[in-house]
Amino acid sequence: MDLEILQGEGGKVVADCAFCRGKGTDPFRLLSKISLCQVCGGRKEITVPAPAIRCAFCGGTGIHRHQRLSCDVCGGKGIVGIKAPVETCPDCKGKGVVSGDYLPCLKCKGTGVVTKK
Repeated sequence: MDLEILQGEGGKVVADCAFCRGKGTDPFRLLSKISLCQVCGGRKEITVPAPAIRCAFCGGTGIHRHQRLSCDVCGGKGIVGIKAPVETCPDCKGKGVVSGDYLPCLKCKGTGVVTKK
């Protein structure tokens, strides 16, 4: 797993909302085509504490696997804050999900990384 750690300014990482792809509207248009994104509230961007990494469970899309819901691990943001230093999770091998399962890995909570000891 190639691990890219995102560092932000002022202890925060600001990025385009992964769930709506930075458009600010509901990507699935469930209520209407002008409904605001449930993750960013129409602001088109999100903020998480630094350092952060791309969410392994949803692959950074912000969308829960095989559904039209926001990701349980990152909350739809596509990135998650971490406590550095980290290493690849030994249970899921950095995928955020144990093979054959649809739930986040219990050891890393779906992030794909664990804090080094």
